[in-house]
Amino acid sequence: RLSRRSPEGFETFYKDVRSGLLLQTYALTGDLHASEKAVRDAMVVAWHHWRKVSRLDDSEEYVRPLAWTRALRRSSARWWSRMKGLDPDVSATLDALAKLPVGQRRILLLSHLTALPLEQIAREAGVTRPVAERDLQSATAQFAVHRGVESYGIRSALDSLRPQVDEVRWPRPSIITRAGSARRRSHTAFGVAAAVAA
Repeated sequence: RLSRRSPEGFETFYKDVRSGLLLQTYALTGDLHASEKAVRDAMVVAWHHWRKVSRLDDSEEYVRPLAWTRALRRSSARWWSRMKGLDPDVSATLDALAKLPVGQRRILLLSHLTALPLEQIAREAGVTRPVAERDLQSATAQFAVHRGVESYGIRSALDSLRPQVDEVRWPRPSIITRAGSARRRSHTAFGVAAAVAA
């Protein structure tokens, strides 16, 4: 049986989760380019710490916050409004998402684009369960109004972003693991230098 901790285990993980993570970060920021770089960087960090990450029940829960934080930091405001020829459905979905406060947007996306129960959504969003529940209700109502859909149509509105995500060409797993190994080496070297200096 293939060990999850092996390079092959990482390769499988990378191929399994990258598109889903990209869809989430793109919906969060509206900036496909920033989201793509953020997911790639988060995967490099995951390989750097793969011995630890591979032992987690759900390794994606380690990678997602990294990708989301990096994407938010990198993204340009309303980037999609400058895109020529963007599908009107995509534009309308991103516009409706952009009108939500980031915390509520995060909870809405975790609720619709992951299989996490509300308890874990609250934990990942850094809020209590009652706050997560309230934010989810508020985000659902607001998004439905801004996007002009019923609440049961939210998932298919988010799915309108998929075709763009599916067009992204990903670096080979070996490129990610090389970058992660180089990161590990530089961190080790820095740690040794810091210890010597101390």
